[in-house]
Amino acid sequence: MNYRKIKEIGRGGFGRVFEVEDDFGQRFAMKEYEPNSDIQNLINRGLVKADNLMGRFKREVKYQSLLNSKHIVRILDKDLEAAKPWFVMELAEGTLQDDLQADRRLGGDPTRALFDILAGLEEIHKRDIVHRDLKPVNVLKLKNPDGSIRYAISDFGLISALAAESTTLTQTGHGGGTPVYAAPELITRFSHATSSADIYSVGAILHDIFDGRARTPYLEQTASGPCKDIIEKCTKTNPARRYQEIASLRDDIYQALAGKTLQFESDAEKDLVNLLQTNEAPSDNEWDRVYEFLSKSDITTQSKANIFSALTSTHFHNISNSSRELLNAIASEFSSFTRNTSHNFDYCDVLAGKLESIFDIGPIRLKAHCLISLLIMGVDHNRYFVENKFVRLASGNLDENVIERIKMDVAAEAINLERYIQRLERSLSINRSVLHPSLVSQASSAH
Repeated sequence: MNYRKIKEIGRGGFGRVFEVEDDFGQRFAMKEYEPNSDIQNLINRGLVKADNLMGRFKREVKYQSLLNSKHIVRILDKDLEAAKPWFVMELAEGTLQDDLQADRRLGGDPTRALFDILAGLEEIHKRDIVHRDLKPVNVLKLKNPDGSIRYAISDFGLISALAAESTTLTQTGHGGGTPVYAAPELITRFSHATSSADIYSVGAILHDIFDGRARTPYLEQTASGPCKDIIEKCTKTNPARRYQEIASLRDDIYQALAGKTLQFESDAEKDLVNLLQTNEAPSDNEWDRVYEFLSKSDITTQSKANIFSALTSTHFHNISNSSRELLNAIASEFSSFTRNTSHNFDYCDVLAGKLESIFDIGPIRLKAHCLISLLIMGVDHNRYFVENKFVRLASGNLDENVIERIKMDVAAEAINLERYIQRLERSLSINRSVLHPSLVSQASSAH
């Protein structure tokens, strides 16, 4: 494919970005390796090696090419052997930085942007990759075919920084993350930074939205408003005291921004929700009370929603340690709730995180139940994050026994698996071959 450069639209430390047009008149963005004057000066002085920097650029492309998510900018074409290596990606409408400069509060509802960032980060962290330079200018604003907007993480140039170069590059501002968003550990141990460094950057972005004042780099941050505690936890100087999972951070952000006051239908319901909100490890007797309440024949959907909103991934782990039978009972109720109820789109991501936690610890029947729920909830709500989570869990590594259980469940519940997979393919622009072959065969044969 040939590309015609139309205009330069961006410039970073290691490359220039052009708007380009292919042979069919379609517009894309092309990033071409070309160190800026500051870095070229370091090369000329022998402080860094040109070959190592070019290798770093190529690693950016290779890492990003492996990630298949609507919330990570996709590599569409590349030539890493060209004199100036390049890659082609989706053409953005702008960046999160542009939107923040126009309206710091993002129209009063920053949830979409924040949840899209978290969706991309979770996919990155699942691969044991750390971005290390998350900031608003590296979050691109993209337009979907239906005209809706999504945000996607870009610029992976700092993922695989060479340890020998990190000190020099950090001192120049090109290797250790942008100071105003970078975690403090990136100063001293860049190459050993964990996913907690990206959590710090999320906290800094939250500070942009809810406070907006200038920050002193690398320090703990705070702000007034609903996300005060979240910002403080994200930006702890000690990485071990930050959020350790994206799912927990997502849940807290949703609860902080939802702005809903729960309406209880009984004192018993109110007491149970309060118990779950304040205690991560209820006693066996308290778990029995939760189960008995959920098992009531006259329980309403709203009452279930209140209980399930207070249940966390940690709770499911604790139930598992207490009683596998109780885990099966409560988790099955939760999974059924996710697939049979209409949800706020952002809340789907929270529910999906809890479903994955159950999938990770549950027996075969629960794994199958959660996968079906992820597929149905994701497709019915057209939620890319949930759909991508299903695709990742239902890939070639899926246990054949889980697929056999899915076969039984979809037959018993008259679920049209083929129709859901067709809709999944259209939504994510993927081929079903990314799923486990036995699952694909089951869908086709049942149709």
